[in-house]
Amino acid sequence: MRRYLLIVGVLAMLLSVPQAVLADGSGTYLASFLEVDGGTRQMGMGGAFTGMGDDAMTVFYNPAGLRFLEGSEVHFSGSSWPAGLSYQHLAYGFRHSVVPGYFGISWTIMQMGPFTEKTEYFDPDSEFGVGTLENVDAGDMAFGGSYAWEFFDGFSVGGTFKWYHLAMADAFCEGVVGDLGVLYDTRFRNLRVGAAIQNVGPANRWAGTGIGTGFGEDFGMPTVYRAGASIRIYDVVTHRLSLAADYKHPRTGKGQVNLGGEYTFNKGKIFAFGRAGYRRRIAEAQNYEEGMTLGLGLRLPSSQEADARIDYAYVAMKNLDAVHRFSVAFFF
Repeated sequence: MRRYLLIVGVLAMLLSVPQAVLADGSGTYLASFLEVDGGTRQMGMGGAFTGMGDDAMTVFYNPAGLRFLEGSEVHFSGSSWPAGLSYQHLAYGFRHSVVPGYFGISWTIMQMGPFTEKTEYFDPDSEFGVGTLENVDAGDMAFGGSYAWEFFDGFSVGGTFKWYHLAMADAFCEGVVGDLGVLYDTRFRNLRVGAAIQNVGPANRWAGTGIGTGFGEDFGMPTVYRAGASIRIYDVVTHRLSLAADYKHPRTGKGQVNLGGEYTFNKGKIFAFGRAGYRRRIAEAQNYEEGMTLGLGLRLPSSQEADARIDYAYVAMKNLDAVHRFSVAFFF
């Protein structure tokens, strides 16, 4: 009884996070690339993965999900977005043979093509060389380390510590943020319930801006709260169907609901996957670009001791070009 009271208490505390942390509403924040969901499999399911957490990409949703890794995994996912943007997500999850717990390493890169520099400070004779109309580059990256521990049977807690670096022309910004998540497996049809708070950290500012002080003004971090659940509604020898739902509330905007499902067919050691999902903002839905998502995957042995999986995801956009994601993963 004490165990279940603890679980209810922790979940209730996390459910109060939106009011405590996200109360200041929308605005301008740094490192907004950290809000973009990682993983191709996950995006094929509409990004509903907070309550599932059964592969290494869970570090981008809920680090507590590392508890459910069956071995070591490496995932690489890449995608091209409108306006010349591209995202790459790398995740490595493993369990150490000596140190207790589950570990994860993650890397996120956002890149964009060169563009012509011209700012509000444009002055051809500026001693700071700002607004020279030359082509400049911009890109962001983050490197993270995660750890998860099974607090007791079925209930896990996980955290991630991330260092980020932002760059645009000669300006840059560096800092740290953290994630915290919980996940509970009820043992009934793989029903799992989880919640996480992401990108919590101190305000920061740009350096090397080219203006008199060299620094910009302070901005907060793009904190995200998410809660979700997943359940396996059908599971026989060769067929499996799982459903998942997430509520995601970014500090930078309105809350949204992510829904998804994954169908698995296996014949021996070969697994084929079909996925579908839907992403919808609760308020002002007419201004939200993303909607339906679709995905495919195939897992097969790559050696006597390892498997490989390739995944594809399609994300429909309302006004912009559709997003295509590809990934490869190795399990050993």
